Amino acid sequence: MTASPFDSAHLHRLFAPGDMARLFSDSADIRAQMIVLGALARVQGEAGVIPDLSGRAIHRASLELQIDPSGLAARVAAEGATAPALAQAFRDLMQAPDHARYVMTGAAPAHVQDSALMLRLRQVLAQMEAALDALLGRDLPAGARAALQAQKDGLPALRDGALWVSLPDAALRPALAAALGLRDPGCDWTADRSPLRHVAGWAATLAGALCPLARPDDPVRAAALQALAAQAGALLPLLDAPDAAMAQHAEWLALPQILLCAGAALGHAEALAA
Repeated sequence: MTASPFDSAHLHRLFAPGDMARLFSDSADIRAQMIVLGALARVQGEAGVIPDLSGRAIHRASLELQIDPSGLAARVAAEGATAPALAQAFRDLMQAPDHARYVMTGAAPAHVQDSALMLRLRQVLAQMEAALDALLGRDLPAGARAALQAQKDGLPALRDGALWVSLPDAALRPALAAALGLRDPGCDWTADRSPLRHVAGWAATLAGALCPLARPDDPVRAAALQALAAQAGALLPLLDAPDAAMAQHAEWLALPQILLCAGAALGHAEALAA
């Protein structure tokens, strides 16, 4: 077996999270961080924090440049963060030092990485909501329907309380939030990892709520549902790290797995309900 069944050539259909898997690829991670860096430069240029011409040039470059994730590995291993290596690669590729020197101005690596993660989590929740809508359109047992409806009903509050932009500058944060389509929490939440725990907890609860849809005439899917729910629940405590540095590493290890478990469980549940 491979380290993750979601990446396995022969197991990925048994544990298939669908399109959600692409949101946790290296390319999706780098693209989301590039979007954040470009949006940040644009709002800073409009606010006069950096030259407006530089802000527009960085924003345009963020939409055009392609960065190879493997080229960042050595520096990421040394620094424990992706954004510094990415920002330097971005500056080098721009080949416009007068503009490039403003890339990631006024933001720490965690701000870029967290905002970029929220962009991907927004898409994850949208996919899960669409899958829930499809399930709720089926003939379901009353108990399972009530549990799944409660999960869907909790999504607006989850988005408001978790899909936050990350930036210490209170004057610019609302503009960056609007540019990225995220919420402004009104504070710098870098040290408070509760938004990510809320998303992970919602997903793990969803995986458990799907288990009653298992049927004895389909033991393979029934076993997969139970295993996915158990795995999501077992990984949740890893997100209660004692400090911010450990929390980031724990999130890299556990958060994608929790969400992909819920995504794969939704796929099995839809097949069972159909």
